[in-house]
Amino acid sequence: MKQTTVLLLALVLALVGTGAVNAQAAAYPAELEYYDAQIDLLLPRLESFQWQYHAINGRFFQALESHTSAPDVPTVPDGIQLSPTDQPEALAYFWQYAGLPLTLAWSYRIDTYSGPDGDGYVLSVQTLINGETWQRAVNYGPDTWRSADWYLVQPEF
Repeated sequence: MKQTTVLLLALVLALVGTGAVNAQAAAYPAELEYYDAQIDLLLPRLESFQWQYHAINGRFFQALESHTSAPDVPTVPDGIQLSPTDQPEALAYFWQYAGLPLTLAWSYRIDTYSGPDGDGYVLSVQTLINGETWQRAVNYGPDTWRSADWYLVQPEF
């Protein structure tokens, strides 16, 4: 019995050890670091804008997609004049405030929410790198589970 237990334990440890040696961390494209730096510059402007907008309107600003599809190179946003059905201001309203460049290599949208713990919003960013779509979400508000670091979006079939 002891010998069987020792052999099973040795087998489990060998399998766990093998898995750890063969496991690889997700490889993020280098471009994402550059986009993170741009997003980090945007976030304080977005937060300031959102609190001013909330003070005036009683809710956070929502923005539809800046680009119809995630760009792979700096592209002029084609969604800048679109606005949600329940809000008169379009993305251009925030774009001007934030002083964003005329083109971006990533698209974004701002989703808002109101829950039992309070109001919040999520900045979702997408980009296309080597034919693959990458996405990141930054949450401001009580629902911290809404944040996500960069991840590869799986294509729909």
